[in-house]
Amino acid sequence: MISSEFLTCTSHVPLLQSVVQCDPFSVIVRSAEKDWDPSTLLSALSQASAVLVAIIGGFLVSRLVAISSEREGIRRLVEAAAGRIGHIEADLKEAHRTRLSRAVSYFYDVAVEKLLDDPTLDLDVLIQDRLLRGTTEDELKPYALALRQRVQNAVQAINLKLRKSDTTNLDLEDLVERGLEIADADQDLYEQAFKHRRRSLPSPSGMAMFGSKSFLDVGSVLGKGIMSDAALSASLRRQDEEIRAEADLKTQLRAAVAERDRLDEELARVGKPVGVAAAMWMLGVLSLGILVPLVMMAFEPKGLDVLAKIVLLGSFVIGLAAILWYVGWFWLKIGSDKTQATPEGRAEAPPR
Repeated sequence: MISSEFLTCTSHVPLLQSVVQCDPFSVIVRSAEKDWDPSTLLSALSQASAVLVAIIGGFLVSRLVAISSEREGIRRLVEAAAGRIGHIEADLKEAHRTRLSRAVSYFYDVAVEKLLDDPTLDLDVLIQDRLLRGTTEDELKPYALALRQRVQNAVQAINLKLRKSDTTNLDLEDLVERGLEIADADQDLYEQAFKHRRRSLPSPSGMAMFGSKSFLDVGSVLGKGIMSDAALSASLRRQDEEIRAEADLKTQLRAAVAERDRLDEELARVGKPVGVAAAMWMLGVLSLGILVPLVMMAFEPKGLDVLAKIVLLGSFVIGLAAILWYVGWFWLKIGSDKTQATPEGRAEAPPR
């Protein structure tokens, strides 16, 4: 390396005299120790480290942007799945209510008369006799218990308003005028209970052999039974359709819940990306390769000993090797993930 002293000397001395007066050999040899600036090495290391930091930083930024986009897409799918589950649950609740309402109506038609005839009737036997397809005994048992209590309350309330002089000519409106209170939901129940109780009242004088009120009550019951039998086939068809609709909604609900759970697991997996933590550690360590030389140059060192040079150069080489290892490891990681996912992702054709 030619020093600035030799160049200055040759600029003021003719070319033939420069060899003797400027002594180029001694100047060149002496300049290696006298004129070397350690800032040159420190600046080179700082710039090279900055390039490595830029590479790792660019990788991290692109990786984090991709993760953010993927998380946002999965989050929207999770919200869509949750909304779909809400709609299916509402439809399923309505289908269940419709089916159970039909089963309750079918049970009510006969249960009230039987409970009026025998208040201690075994409800399990009654439920088994009037249980529609698609309805379980557990679903109908709470309603049957409540219905028996309502029948007992209606009979007790009617008996309290009856008088010894009452006959079969008595109407339910007469009991209402006497203070009988009937809820709108129990109107039909009180009418049946009253008709059942009126059949046991004495007939008025001159009407004993006809019993007009009792005859009409029996006729209405028979007419109701005949109408129920005529509409039974249509009712059963509607019941089957409701059962199929409810079963389809349950299947859709299970599929939607499974899809939501899968998306939740996918969202949790994306939240813990592979390789990002290691890259951040490497970015922090390589940043020291910029900071340390800059701090050393700020103090304007006159020179660097051999140990300091070895430490600086060795640290840079280790950082470069770590980056190459990380790139190779990440490439192998991506390849192994694809290899493992391929057999699971293949769909076999169903057997013929």
